[in-house]
Amino acid sequence: TNANANTQNSSNGNTDNAAAAAHASSSYNFAVLIISYHKTGHDLQEDLVKLLIDEFPPPIGPNITAKGVKSLVRRRMHTPVHLCSRLYLQPGTVAVQHAPDLFCNAEKLAKILLEEGDHRKNKDSNSNNIQSSKDLGVKIVHLVRNPFSMAVSNYHYHAKKPIPRPEMWITRQNPCQVTYPNGELFADYVLPSLSKRSYEALNINYDSRLILRSEFEAIANDCESLYQTRKGLETANQFEHLMNLDAPDGLRLATAELTIQGDDNGGDMLRMSNNILKLKQAEKIVQNSWMGGRNKEFQVYTLSLDDFISEPKKSALEFLNFVFDHNEADVSMEQKESAAMKYSQTYLNKKEGSRHITDGKASDKKQLAEYLRHDAVFGPPMKKIEMLVETALAESRNTVML
Repeated sequence: TNANANTQNSSNGNTDNAAAAAHASSSYNFAVLIISYHKTGHDLQEDLVKLLIDEFPPPIGPNITAKGVKSLVRRRMHTPVHLCSRLYLQPGTVAVQHAPDLFCNAEKLAKILLEEGDHRKNKDSNSNNIQSSKDLGVKIVHLVRNPFSMAVSNYHYHAKKPIPRPEMWITRQNPCQVTYPNGELFADYVLPSLSKRSYEALNINYDSRLILRSEFEAIANDCESLYQTRKGLETANQFEHLMNLDAPDGLRLATAELTIQGDDNGGDMLRMSNNILKLKQAEKIVQNSWMGGRNKEFQVYTLSLDDFISEPKKSALEFLNFVFDHNEADVSMEQKESAAMKYSQTYLNKKEGSRHITDGKASDKKQLAEYLRHDAVFGPPMKKIEMLVETALAESRNTVML
């Protein structure tokens, strides 16, 4: 989804801190990147940046970049030459990126995230001020979600009035379009990394390949069977379909868009899956290759929005333990626990008044998730994605012990 109104509010809320931080040097020696997708934590992404800036300002923690809580580059886009979003990360800073395309090979991705952050290549005019004097590597916080709760949350968020202004794309976009604006097939980019039976980087073995092209095409065909085929909806847009179709059909249409749509705002379920694999593969390459000889680390920590919703304090503490787990971090457990408690209190207050936080507000969410789980088209691939997500989360939980 495009940046919502809360982005601007969060940016304004951080104005004073960000302005002060822009001219402060940081002794924090990693680049921190927080990645999210539609319905995996767009607002959470911003809140975590605010948590770091407010509770652990430089020189203790990382600095905020000139982009603030906006994505470093355009989301869901790549070029024919560069199949991965080029982010130019800088040590001593925290940045966010929503829905990046990471379709290059894992070694290239590792080089992009570790080596292309040289401030001389970065157009940020404040780069000399905000960079750390050392570069220990990158820490990537990957915000993901169980695919079934992700799909139900997406449906509930969009199938109601009024449409938030940043979400007006839902009145223009064809949910069944499987190509990028330049005509390239989304499947040609996302399926290669998702077409294996096993993934050494995560110790996963499937009975069949993670996503078959036939499964992708079945979802696209199901979408086309629903879109502009019903009486009275022949010329209707996606939003009008969600308002008029019964829940199972509307859920299928919305989930198809979230899975296979390649035009602008869709495809994040498969994009998330692809990026889980690419980031973990890149992490393994750095651990086992010449890159490790440069004393730079490539660390990936996978966090779930579902966990932040159910256990905000515990999840915030896990996040802080990851960010400040290196030997040079001068942050006590007491400081982290205090900050996590503040985050939890702020989240619980915000939850009741936020439309963007949809979990727990609809009584049929379990029923709809079970419908998808047993659906012949969506169930098989989504259950395999669920296994991928849970495996990545389990690995991270075992890495940072509370």
